[in-house]
Amino acid sequence: MTVNDLSIISKRYPRIDAKDKVTGKAKYIDDYRFSGMLYGRILRSPYPHARVLKIDFSRAQRMTGVRAVVTAQDTPKKKYGSYRSGAKDELIFASDRVRYVGDEVAAVAAIDEDIAREALSLIRVEYEELPAVFSVRDARSPRAPRIHDEAEENVASHTITVRGDPVQGFRAADIVLEEEFDTGL
Repeated sequence: MTVNDLSIISKRYPRIDAKDKVTGKAKYIDDYRFSGMLYGRILRSPYPHARVLKIDFSRAQRMTGVRAVVTAQDTPKKKYGSYRSGAKDELIFASDRVRYVGDEVAAVAAIDEDIAREALSLIRVEYEELPAVFSVRDARSPRAPRIHDEAEENVASHTITVRGDPVQGFRAADIVLEEEFDTGL
């Protein structure tokens, strides 16, 4: 027997979970219930760019069945970011500003989903809306509002990846098309 005989690459193997998935018998994380389990909900910003002036979660915190309400004040201030960009520009929860619709502002943990949902609805956030940008071109404009204070011209990171010899590739190509594309990222 050789190493190639042991390789699973390029070979077909039946999925051991296929039958359970197609028959609806497969168990997913949401199917499990444990004693003492808590349910979480996250409060997200309705604004693309706004200053967070005040968060009042006192009513949510007093609800029977609520075990915790957390905001940026309860979390480490260590920034992280996408492995793709390398930019470290995010916190667990927005502290002073939200920078996109859906930015996380607070979270609730409760003994059941209904209580968590209701507690979340009791959290009041006072925002001051700020000018926002909605395209890369607008973000790079000299008149654009700065979304991240440390990002010059709203560019968090810039990466150039070159593989092979592009100049030789263009010379060898029958046709070269140049166009601008927006990937939505």
